[in-house]
Amino acid sequence: MSRERVTDDAQDLFARGNKALSAGEFHEAVECFTRAIRLRPDVSIAYRHRAYALLELGDRTRALNDLDQAIRLKPDDPQSYADRAAELFAQRQYELAVADCERALKLEPGRTALIALRGRCHAENGNSGAALKDFAAAIAADPASAPKYRLWRAHLHLDLDEHDAALEDASAAAEADPKNPEPLFVRGSVRQQTRDYAAAAADFSAALALAPDHAFALLGRAVCALLTNDYAACEADATAFLKLVPDLVRGYEVRGSARKALGNFEGALADFNEAVRRAPGSVTPYNYRAGAYYAQGKYGLAIRDHMEALKRDPRSAPTFNQLAWVWSTCPDPDVRNGERARECATRACELSEWGEPGFVDTLAAACAECGEFDDAIKWQEKALDMLDGPDAERRADYRSRLDLYKAGKPARVVGGV
Repeated sequence: MSRERVTDDAQDLFARGNKALSAGEFHEAVECFTRAIRLRPDVSIAYRHRAYALLELGDRTRALNDLDQAIRLKPDDPQSYADRAAELFAQRQYELAVADCERALKLEPGRTALIALRGRCHAENGNSGAALKDFAAAIAADPASAPKYRLWRAHLHLDLDEHDAALEDASAAAEADPKNPEPLFVRGSVRQQTRDYAAAAADFSAALALAPDHAFALLGRAVCALLTNDYAACEADATAFLKLVPDLVRGYEVRGSARKALGNFEGALADFNEAVRRAPGSVTPYNYRAGAYYAQGKYGLAIRDHMEALKRDPRSAPTFNQLAWVWSTCPDPDVRNGERARECATRACELSEWGEPGFVDTLAAACAECGEFDDAIKWQEKALDMLDGPDAERRADYRSRLDLYKAGKPARVVGGV
């Protein structure tokens, strides 16, 4: 067969492959590109386009191999580096992705999308300073794509607890792209972290109006409902979330907490049991289930679960705190143990560097159980001083125990941990 005929046949197969790729016929596209490559194994673009079809079919290893070959054949093609960088990012190989972004940018410096992608790689790799620099450059250089880049930067600001900056970026992205639910979801997440639960729930609802199956907006709204004591709404949203994402343990923990608050202990235990089954090495499901047992007066089972949690993480400050709370405040005198409570509460405070008011509150309760009311008063006053924000209910709860200690009485809690 003449070289001209081979070239013509390869070009025809390549054209058919591109047509199939555009039509979403990915198996056909792979077949056409493969046949074209057999005829002309020296044409880099055929490998690159076959990689696109393979990615659509989920064959990421072969796709990456094709992109490697495309680069070997044409090392001055910025698009192949850009495509490989995107795939390496998807495969969480961030340092390699950064290297490809830089190779492509050296060949074609004006590719703003690659600057932004490099920023995402830096963000995932913990290099937040470089990430913020890249995002700022991409936003300034490409106003049309700025909402997308600002959304990525909002995620980074949120991870860094830079809430004002995250809120500004998410709001700007939402205003520029009002039909996109993601900026609303991110803004809701920021507001949830800053305890503005009403505004967060409104953002999650707005995201759900645009995308009713946005699972994590459902979960976010469920958490807001839980934290504002709207337990029925929380249960409904968590149930809807679990229909969409049945494998995520957090959904069972949130719904179980709502069911516990509603007095549905059977349903709560079913959720916490499922959470334990799905994450047997995790601390949190055991502590949640312990709380349900405590609320039912099954104090021994509650302590057992807290101890199971400690086996999984011997440095879990919340677990030490909850054990201390049970041993300090349980209404059953056969369960209470002031000395062990004080040891656990002190350990919780040490592990949290004395920065969590709830743990100091528990230490005060432990001291009261030991009859050391001067220390109980001291620690309870410190816990009150540590509270931030306008949480009137929590302040009232702490003050009620302070009044008990001043009267020489220990704290007792019947309803739960």
